[in-house]
Amino acid sequence: MPPKPNRYRLLLDEMFPHRNAFPQLNKLHDLKHVFHNLRLKDNQDENVVKLAKAQKRILISKNKKHMAQFCEKEHVILICITETMDWEEIDSMVTAALRKMKPSDKIINLSRPARKGR
Repeated sequence: MPPKPNRYRLLLDEMFPHRNAFPQLNKLHDLKHVFHNLRLKDNQDENVVKLAKAQKRILISKNKKHMAQFCEKEHVILICITETMDWEEIDSMVTAALRKMKPSDKIINLSRPARKGR
């Protein structure tokens, strides 16, 4: 029997829709949304990272530019998503990235794969 996959604690940044838009992640992992589930009123980047650290969650955000420095400072794992990805792609790519994640990974960048010309 194969080993049971890890169940990660994840936190969606405010730029994402409700966690129900990500059925795979919601089913396989403990997924919370910073606003819809946790009701964080002061959702500045630094406060979102501190919340992720306090709850021992991996942060999923589209804001790599600002979040990366806060996550490195607070030792929070960050999964960065590009703006061009739709919700289904995000759901499947983050799920796949979590399966392959190593303990040494601190920032994971996910983007839409380049399309080959015909």
